[in-house]
Amino acid sequence: MNVESRKMILLIGGTISIAVGAYLPWLRTNPNLPPDAKIPTVYYTGMGAGFEGFDFALLGAIGLVLLVRVVSTRTMARTATTLAVGLGTIVFPAYYLSMSTLIGFSATFVPALGWYLTVLGGVLFTVVGGLELPSIVRRPEAITSRGE
Repeated sequence: MNVESRKMILLIGGTISIAVGAYLPWLRTNPNLPPDAKIPTVYYTGMGAGFEGFDFALLGAIGLVLLVRVVSTRTMARTATTLAVGLGTIVFPAYYLSMSTLIGFSATFVPALGWYLTVLGGVLFTVVGGLELPSIVRRPEAITSRGE
């Protein structure tokens, strides 16, 4: 299996992971809360299954990466888009957890499967962009004088 086919597998895996992760809930009630804990009746975007709000932006970003990878022949554009969307897809879920004091790893509402799948997809996109990065970074050639 060559490097290009591995990158394609990672890209397809990242696309599926983000699409499924965007559909599934991102938050659930913390199972470690005591049975008598008062859970506020609030609804945050991402608590229910289905596409809503920010999910469309994530799917649009993934669509942009796939479009650029199919249409563009420039390695730099493909690499930069894949890397930027991958990093953004990692940073956005982290930012999402900091939206409220009720959301976090040890708060009232904790990340659910959809959140983890979205982060995994972002990591896969970042890996693909990172694998292509050396091909666009050129080493400066040694400068020699004409007299040598």
